Amino acid sequence: MPARFTLEKRTNLKGESPIRLSWNFGGQRYQTTIGFSVKKEDWEKIKLMDNDDNLGHTLRRINAVVGGLENHFKTHKDDLNKIMMKQAISDILSGDIARPEDAIERCIEGTPTLPKPQTRYYRDRQGRYYRFICDAVYSHIKVNVLQELFGRQQRIALPESSFQAIKTTITRWPTADFKEVSYEEVVGKK
Repeated sequence: MPARFTLEKRTNLKGESPIRLSWNFGGQRYQTTIGFSVKKEDWEKIKLMDNDDNLGHTLRRINAVVGGLENHFKTHKDDLNKIMMKQAISDILSGDIARPEDAIERCIEGTPTLPKPQTRYYRDRQGRYYRFICDAVYSHIKVNVLQELFGRQQRIALPESSFQAIKTTITRWPTADFKEVSYEEVVGKK
């Protein structure tokens, strides 16, 4: 397998360890956690990737992207750099790209295809990026549900008062914890 999945030594309060991806190709190395944690005793079965749950599906998609990119860059004798590796894995983990083939094509082309216009992105004060999932009502309070990109990919629900629109001309953070940003900023094109 082109991608190598291992468990980290640290555990969370549930006794689960994060799954780490290591990808080496052409002198480049990319490592990240993939946003899933499992118990050590379950890891041997999960590594086989024959289960149909969300984790098994994600592992197979990552392997398809990694294998497809390595095959392309070996065949065409091009250089695959760490930025391309990160983009391809982030695309798969964020859920913005539905098919592994699209993530491969996007990485090879070098030009990101913009998502549907209704997709909104936010940046928090610490510089982490989030994708808008939906809005909801919780205890008579309207909340926005976001999913973190490029990290643990946790989902959070926040009241609308935590957000600042993208069209605002204020350059400092007045009271909002989350500022709407463009897709180009998220993928580093701005």
